[in-house]
Amino acid sequence: MPRLTEEMKSIKLILAYLATYFIWGSTAFAISIVVKHIPPLHSSALRYLGAGVIIVCWCTFRKHSLPSGKEWINTLIMAFLLLAVSNSGTSWSCKYVPSSVVVVIQSIIPLMMIVLDRIFFHQEKQSLMNYLCVSAGIIGVSLIIFSKDPSGTRLLISPLAVFVLMVGSFSWAVGSLLLKVCPRPTSNFFSSGIAMLISSPIQIAAGRAMGEKMPSILTIPFAAYGGILYLIIFGSVVAFSSYSWLASVEPPSRLGSISFVNPLVALFLGVTLGKESFNNQSVVGTVIIIFVILMLWVDKIIEHNKGSRRGVIRC
Repeated sequence: MPRLTEEMKSIKLILAYLATYFIWGSTAFAISIVVKHIPPLHSSALRYLGAGVIIVCWCTFRKHSLPSGKEWINTLIMAFLLLAVSNSGTSWSCKYVPSSVVVVIQSIIPLMMIVLDRIFFHQEKQSLMNYLCVSAGIIGVSLIIFSKDPSGTRLLISPLAVFVLMVGSFSWAVGSLLLKVCPRPTSNFFSSGIAMLISSPIQIAAGRAMGEKMPSILTIPFAAYGGILYLIIFGSVVAFSSYSWLASVEPPSRLGSISFVNPLVALFLGVTLGKESFNNQSVVGTVIIIFVILMLWVDKIIEHNKGSRRGVIRC
């Protein structure tokens, strides 16, 4: 019986990783389909409204505890910095930037966190490898941003959309670091659902302020509805719940693998299904960034193993 229990736990672990790897790697592609028919901020609001309702209803049925006292700070950080700012920026940018590039640019979030942690939070001692990776990551992103079409006359990627993506990535990095120093809610899943419900009207208001208008439901094609449903069920509920469980049982060093597997999935989907193209300069920039993420992950594993031998784990 114990052996069976261990085998079931291993299967659950593999399924959870596969969910976060492939679902989160595909969400940018799904968003790029949806925003062709539904305004970006309104589509993001619909996604988190639907997911928030499902999560809150489930957690209420399961009698999970609501955030209390200072735990609400954690919930509000998720609502504003991670969802209302970062993910809204992603949705808007997907209308102007290939989905494969969106995820690649967002993969520099770990690099941002290294710099921010070093300057403001001091949670982890940084190695020379980390700083080298930061420099290489900046070069890789620059190559992608300034890539030109075959004629060499214009940028393939909207500079404004890239700027919005960078701001969103910065917001996610800051929010993630703040979550580490704020009181953790009794139920992370419940807190996340509430954060989604809070962020939804904020995104609708922002969309209205930017002149977005919801089209008639009769004019929205089935593909857009399918994309929204995919983002609600799989992108927000399944993938997030899987990640929430992994975060409670897995070391951060192993969780970091999600950061570089997602871009690989997004690149594959964007090029094969979305008919998106990369020129040679973009390919070089992409390879550099993926290599940087791999090196950061390997470096963390080495430090993790050294810490384990000393009886101290630093991840």
